[in-house]
Amino acid sequence: MLVSCVLVGTTACDDDKEQAAKLAKVQRIADEKLKKAEQAANDKVAALQKQLDQMKADAEAQAAKLKSEADQAIGKAQADAEEQTKAAEEALKKARAAYKAEGLNELAQLNKQVQELAVKNAKASAKVKPLVQKQMKDIVTQQQAIGKDLAAFDKAELDKLGATKAKLVQDLAKMKATIASMKAKLG
Repeated sequence: MLVSCVLVGTTACDDDKEQAAKLAKVQRIADEKLKKAEQAANDKVAALQKQLDQMKADAEAQAAKLKSEADQAIGKAQADAEEQTKAAEEALKKARAAYKAEGLNELAQLNKQVQELAVKNAKASAKVKPLVQKQMKDIVTQQQAIGKDLAAFDKAELDKLGATKAKLVQDLAKMKATIASMKAKLG
C-alpha cells in the first residue's frame, strides 16, 4: 500500500509538472503573439510618422514657395492700374493659397498628435477609454469645421480674408485644447 501511495504521488507530481510545462508553453506563445502585434503596431505608427513628416515637409515647402510668390507678385503689382488690379487678384489667390497651405500644415501636425493619442488610448484603462473616445468624436467635428474654414479661403475676398483666417485660427485652437485635454487624461 505504501508503494501504491508513492506511485500515485509521483504521477500527481508528473501531472503538475506537465501542466506547468503546458502553461509555460501557452504563455510563451501568447507573449510571442503579443510581441508580434506590438511590432506590427509600431511599424504602422512608424510608417504613418514617416508619411506625416513627408506631408509636413511638402506643405511647409509649398507654403514657403507660395508666400514667396505672393511677395513677388505684390512687388510687381505697382506698375500701373490695370497691371496692379491683375497682380492684386493674383496676389489674393496666392495669399489664399498660402493661408490655406499654412492651415493644412497645422492641421496635419494636429492630426499626427491625434493618431499618437489614438495609439495611447488603445492601451489605456477601461475607465479612461470612453472619455477619450468621446473627445475623438469631438475631434472629428472640429476637423470638419477646419475643413470648411480651409475651403472658405478659396472664395474669400480681400476684405473677408482676415475674418476667414481668424475663424481658422479659432477652430484650430479648439482642436488644440481638445488634444491637450486628451493628453492630460492619457498621461
